[in-house]
Amino acid sequence: MCSEFDRLAEMKKYVLKVFEECVKSVSPRNIVRNTLRFDSKKLYVNDDSSAYSVPGDVYVVGFGKAVLNMAVEVENILNDRLKEGIVSVPFGTQRPSSLQNSRVHVMEGARNNIPDRQSVENTDRITGTLARLRRHDLLIILISGGGSALLCSPTVPLHDKILATNLLSSGGASIEQLNTVRKALSRVKGGRLIEWVHRECTVISLILSDVVGDPLTAIASGPTVPNDDPDSLPIGIVDRFGLRDKMPKTVIDALSRNESFNGTSARFDRVRNYVIGNNAIALRAGIEYASRDLKAMLVTTSLRGDVALVATFYSDLVAYACALYAGATDRKLKDQLKITSSSVVGESGVDVESLTNSVVEASSEGRGLCMLSGGEPTVMVRGSGLGGRNQELALRVSLALGAARRRDDCLHRFDVLFFSGGTDGIDGPTDACGAFGYPALEDMALSQGLDPSLYVNNNDSYGFYSSFDCGGSDLLKIGHTGTNVMDLHILIIKPK
Repeated sequence: MCSEFDRLAEMKKYVLKVFEECVKSVSPRNIVRNTLRFDSKKLYVNDDSSAYSVPGDVYVVGFGKAVLNMAVEVENILNDRLKEGIVSVPFGTQRPSSLQNSRVHVMEGARNNIPDRQSVENTDRITGTLARLRRHDLLIILISGGGSALLCSPTVPLHDKILATNLLSSGGASIEQLNTVRKALSRVKGGRLIEWVHRECTVISLILSDVVGDPLTAIASGPTVPNDDPDSLPIGIVDRFGLRDKMPKTVIDALSRNESFNGTSARFDRVRNYVIGNNAIALRAGIEYASRDLKAMLVTTSLRGDVALVATFYSDLVAYACALYAGATDRKLKDQLKITSSSVVGESGVDVESLTNSVVEASSEGRGLCMLSGGEPTVMVRGSGLGGRNQELALRVSLALGAARRRDDCLHRFDVLFFSGGTDGIDGPTDACGAFGYPALEDMALSQGLDPSLYVNNNDSYGFYSSFDCGGSDLLKIGHTGTNVMDLHILIIKPK
């Protein structure tokens, strides 16, 4: 009979397959291929629902972790009509072999997803290209996650803007709050990129979203849409986190005199923005794959908030699902799940009734459960360790599940495995995309002389996983995937 650890090893292999299917579904080339069609005179978008005449030249610019393969596929579709392409991508982005005879020029920047001098130079090259376009030309702008760091033209010294961003991020600011401040410190974000384009030139923007809810003003800090942030909002965010005295004077001065760009001079009526890939598409692919073997269900596409709260939510979710599967109808567990889900999803929380029906159905069929979620939690950095939100979440979930199993004998009747991973293949400043978590992890670590709680307190999840269980076997390292639609969480619960 297989041991618990043998069963966990098999579950890890299965989770990896589910994750791979999710990532494959948002492959930039597949997404673009399914979005565009060109017949030499017109470019069609989304099953021919939109058509654009192409009387002049076609230009492509892009910025983000996924835009290189997006640009290569656009060039293939245009069939020699591309005049010039230029993309700003992260250092280490793998180049497809088809680039050898391509008109797409590739520039690298933003090492560790932080804007740098290369990002600024790349942006200057992009705006210079945009300034050359004529009225009959067609511009295709490609945007994906990581675009904020790779499209960078700050109105303050670069190191001051980086410091401001780091202070907010370490303080727990959401991606929306970070982007609000970034827009107020930029010559190209918040719709200002369109100022560089001829007023009569048609612009099509193709976007892979890495923000919960796909708000166009937040993805890569909204370079192609008007900025509707109130002028006082950026400095208000700084004050909300109590950071005014820590911020560089140049940043405070710029935010204090901020005036949002409403775009009246840029003519946004000739700009069309299309979100062609997002977290929901990836999750649907994972559910379709897992449904062959397990009862698969979508929990939410909108997880956000501090990883400590998210870990509590998952612990409550496991406790409720296991009790329900075992035939118990614990109203207290159900109410607790509703409360914790509202703290990380929003006031309405997750659809607990639908979840209940799915678990009951799985129980009646004797099938295991595969629950998928997506979003982008945040980490409040208080320690000096190394890690990312996915690794810290997996470690925190492990601790929460271990504590829950010690309280509740019901959990001993199930194998539980949790995985959190970034679809871009990189979690924070590390070479891992995420990590696994499970109830027995804490006891195993203590037996090896490792205290996971100390690593959590020091925000050193990467240090923990690298030392734990023969050196990182619970870390997933896959390198840059070439796409980015936030994080994926995969939770498997199987009766022993």
